[in-house]
Amino acid sequence: MAIEPFRINIPDSELDLLQRKLELARLPTQLDQEQWAESNGVTVSKVQEVVDFWRASYSWREQEAELNHLPQYKTHVGVKDFGDLEIHFVHSPSNSTNAVPLLFIHGWPGSFAEVTKVLPILNEAGFDVVAPSLPGYGFSQCPDLPGFDNQHDAEVLHQLMLKLGYDRYVVQGGDWGSDIARNIGRLYPEHVKAVHINHINLVTMPKPKFDKEPDYTDFEKRSIEQQNHFATAEFAYYVVQGEKPRTLGFAMHDSPVGMLAWMMDKLFTWSDNYPWTATKLITWTLLHYFPGPTTAFHMYRENDAAKRQVIPYESTPTAVSAFAGEMEMVPRSWAAGTANIVFWQEHEEGGHFAAWENPDALAGDMVKFFRAVWK
Repeated sequence: MAIEPFRINIPDSELDLLQRKLELARLPTQLDQEQWAESNGVTVSKVQEVVDFWRASYSWREQEAELNHLPQYKTHVGVKDFGDLEIHFVHSPSNSTNAVPLLFIHGWPGSFAEVTKVLPILNEAGFDVVAPSLPGYGFSQCPDLPGFDNQHDAEVLHQLMLKLGYDRYVVQGGDWGSDIARNIGRLYPEHVKAVHINHINLVTMPKPKFDKEPDYTDFEKRSIEQQNHFATAEFAYYVVQGEKPRTLGFAMHDSPVGMLAWMMDKLFTWSDNYPWTATKLITWTLLHYFPGPTTAFHMYRENDAAKRQVIPYESTPTAVSAFAGEMEMVPRSWAAGTANIVFWQEHEEGGHFAAWENPDALAGDMVKFFRAVWK
């Protein structure tokens, strides 16, 4: 398959079915006065408010048109032992004559659309940006065979960059994208000039064994506290998506309100008090609901935290943008145990969805770091 232009065009029949489901949605209104449930902001009244807006005022076609301003394409990429996969991606070259190719990798519950706010900044700064939908996400095909882990994701995205004519490039990733970015840097060091991440988990970048415990800054102490809270109080989603992706998927695939509530929980609790609008809550939900959320859940099964091995030391120059609201971040001294950290920048505003919450800061760090190492 050649590289072909792509535009999102959800069938009217799907939109009609969605509207009927919304009209018939049954919310647990008997819980509207409860005081014992989780403190994530996903209350009956909040969900009712968003659903009422969804039924009466939300326009998918307007959001679809906005998304289609992004230059999108599809192509087939071959993966050893898995055959060809149809991959969807954004490709936005810069007008610069000496542009730097940049691979931008999302995670869950994000999508390719996370690149939207940083894209014009990066293009203006002289970067050719490629932002794919990961296999199983959005409009990219999911493999049918088991065993497709993050190293295979790395292979897919590397082959995509080569197919686009980028023999040398830089990589940025958040959430799953950070693990995949580091895998690309480790597996293809002759092609990857540098790696930038804004998320660090303790599975792939664990705390080193120190002879003497380092002195931590207040920012780092807060990161440790948030990492511990996430591991002990916010990890249930990971377990259920990893253990029962198909079973959970039936509920989410059929219920747009159920999928909305699942997404709201993550968008609210993982961001840094970001003012999510009802429109964007719904659009982010539909970018999983329309293609079917099950195939994105499968990534958790294929990369089981209990079974994953620590990624070996990565010598590729690596940068970290640490945002105060990121629930998975570690001190620099910890990260340096498994990666060649040459750039570290802390930000007091922004959380897990940094490209959406604080795009100027994230893009600014990328431009500064990548330009310095590309010379």
